[in-house]
Amino acid sequence: MCKSIVYIITLLICLQLYNCTTYDFVVVGAGTSGATVARKLLDYFPNNTVLLLERGLDNLDPVFVDETCTPEPHVPVTQDCTYPTIVSPRRFAISPAATFYFSVQPQINTTILFVAGNVTGGGSSTNGMVALRPLKEEFSKMSSIPSLEEYGYHSMLAYLKKIETNQNNNPAVSWDRTGDHGLVPVTNDQVGTIFNEPALLSSVITNGVNPTDINYLQIGGFTKVQHTVTRNGRRASSAINYLDSATRSNPKFTLINGANVRRVLFNIGLVNLATGVEYQKNGVLYNVTANKEIILCAGTFETPRILKASGVGPSAELNALNIPVVKDLPAVGANFHDKPLTIAKFKYNGYNPKMNETLIFSNATFQQWKVNGTGPLTGATVIFAIHGGPANIDAEFHEQAIVPNNEFPFPDWVQIICWNGSPKSRGSITLNPADIYGIGIIDSGILKDPTDADNLVTCNYKTREILYDAGLITQDLAPPTSVWNDEAQFRNYINNTVGPTYHNCGTARMGTNTSVGVVDKNYKVFGTTRLRVMDYSIVPTVFRVNPMLILYALAEKLAHVVREDSQGVVPSGVISLNFVCTPPLTVLNDYSIWRVNNTYFKPYFYHWVSSTGAKGSYAVEGNSYSLFYTPVNNSQTVTLYINGVVVATRTASSTICPY
Repeated sequence: MCKSIVYIITLLICLQLYNCTTYDFVVVGAGTSGATVARKLLDYFPNNTVLLLERGLDNLDPVFVDETCTPEPHVPVTQDCTYPTIVSPRRFAISPAATFYFSVQPQINTTILFVAGNVTGGGSSTNGMVALRPLKEEFSKMSSIPSLEEYGYHSMLAYLKKIETNQNNNPAVSWDRTGDHGLVPVTNDQVGTIFNEPALLSSVITNGVNPTDINYLQIGGFTKVQHTVTRNGRRASSAINYLDSATRSNPKFTLINGANVRRVLFNIGLVNLATGVEYQKNGVLYNVTANKEIILCAGTFETPRILKASGVGPSAELNALNIPVVKDLPAVGANFHDKPLTIAKFKYNGYNPKMNETLIFSNATFQQWKVNGTGPLTGATVIFAIHGGPANIDAEFHEQAIVPNNEFPFPDWVQIICWNGSPKSRGSITLNPADIYGIGIIDSGILKDPTDADNLVTCNYKTREILYDAGLITQDLAPPTSVWNDEAQFRNYINNTVGPTYHNCGTARMGTNTSVGVVDKNYKVFGTTRLRVMDYSIVPTVFRVNPMLILYALAEKLAHVVREDSQGVVPSGVISLNFVCTPPLTVLNDYSIWRVNNTYFKPYFYHWVSSTGAKGSYAVEGNSYSLFYTPVNNSQTVTLYINGVVVATRTASSTICPY
C-alpha cells in the first residue's frame, strides 16, 4: 500500500514537470563504473528499464572512430582521426573526450591540472589501460573500517576474478587466481619491450626490490604490467566490454549522451526518497523519474557536486548557498586526495625501431593495426611497474616514442613516473557559488603534508639507480644531472612539476556512520532512500595501483547488492551465493567436501574445481561467505553442502543459512 502511494505521488510530481520520463533505474555517469552497473542491472532485472546518462560524447561518435581520413603521422591528438584516440591502445584521448579541472595550490605555488574522462567509458576510454589488482594488504584500508569487513582481500578477489578474462591465463597454473569468463579482457603487452629484461630484473633485485606478479600473487614488488586490450588490438573500455551491441539494442536500455546532471530530486516528506534526477541537454532542462533506484557514478569531482546541489552535504555550506538541506552529511566533498606524481626522463642506451614515432605512426603500421589488429599500435607504453614491497615505492617504467625536437634531439628515450601511493595530504571539493551546477572549487591538497614529497624523492633516486645499474640509460634529460646531484634542487623540481595520477578518490567515502562517511557498506547514501553511489569517490583511502580493475569489481559488487536487496534474478549460467553464518562455519577447511546440488568439488585457496571440470571461487571474511558457481543446468535453485551439511540455499528470491 505504502509503495503504491509513493509511486502515485512520484508520478504526479513528474507529470507537473516539463520533459519528464520514467525508468526503473537511473544511472548517472557512463564511465568505468556506470557502464558496468547499467549492464549488470539489465542482466539482473531483465524486465526493468535502465537509463544511463552521460555528460560527454559517445565513444562511437565519428569524432573518435573515423578511420577514413588520409594518414598523417604526428597529427596532434586533438585533431587525430587517423589513429582513433579511444580505439588504438597507443593513443591517449584528450579533447573532446576529457573534462579539465584546475586546482590552485598556494602551498607549492602552482596550479594542478586534473583530467577526467568525458565520454562513454570514462577513464577506461581515455587511460593507459593498466590492469593491476590492488595488493593484498591494501584491502585492509577498507575492511578494517567497522561494518566494511566484507571488502577484504578474499571477498574482493572473487569479484576481481569474476570481471576478467585473462588472455594469458594458464588454467593448469593460475586457475585459482585469474578469471576466464568475465567481460574485461586482460592481457600482456602484445608488442614487447625495448628494455633488456634480464638486465633490468637483475638490477631490480640488486637494488632491493623483489620481483613479483601483482595480478597473480597480489604481493608488492617489481612486476610486468597487463592491459585491457582485446585480441584484435583494440582498447577494451567499459563502453565496449559492457555496453556491447546486444546491450545497446536492448529495448529496456537507454543511453543519453550530452546530459549534464544538475541534481537528484527528492520527496523530503517520505524519508528523503530519491525520486528522479534533473539534467540539462543542449540548453533544455529534463526530469526523469526512477521507480526503483538512482545510482550516481559521476566520479570523484561530479558526484559530490551533484549531492550538494541536491541538498545532501555539509549543512553550513548548503545554507550559505540557500540550498534546502535534505541530509546534513559533512563528509560529502571532504577527504579528496590523489597520489602526487613526478616524471623523470632519460636517454635510452641504444636504438630500437619501436621508439621511432615516424615508424610507429606510419601508414603501414596504421593499416596493419586496422586490418589485422597487430603491430606497434596495439602496444601500450607502460610495461613494468613497482608497487609497494620492501622498497615501499610506486613507479611505472614508460617507453616513449617521439619526433626528435630541440628539447630532446633523440627518437629514443624512456621516462619513469613516480607517485606516492599512500599520501597523507587531503583536500576538498566545494560548490562554486557563481554556478552550483558547474565545475566545483577544487582544493587538491597535493603536498599539503610536506612528508608526502619524501616518498617521491626516494622513488625517483631508486628507480634512476635501477636504470643506470642495468645499463639501460646513458643520460639524464629532465631534470638534468646537476639537479639530481643536489637533493635540495631536486625537491624544488618536485614542487615545480608535481602533478596528479588522476586516481583521485574519497569525496563520497564509504564509512560506518554519517560523521565519517557518505555511503554505507551497501553503497546507500546515508539518510536517503533509493540513492546509491558507485565510483572512486566512495573509496576511503586510495589504492597504490591504477584503479580500473578495482572499479570494475566494486561496480559488479554493487549490482550484486542491488539484486540481493530487490530479489532480482540470477542470470542463467552463473549462480552467486552470499550468506552470513553465526557462529562462523566450523566445518570449512581445505579438506572439506563441498557439493552444489549434485556436483562435488574441492576448494583450494578460496577457489575450487569440480569433478566435472567446472571452476568457481568462494570468499570468507569473518562469518560472511560468498561463492560463485557455474551450474550444470540453469536451475534457479542451488543448495550448497559442506561435508553433507546444508550450508546455504540460493533461490530466485532468498539466501538461507541454517546456522
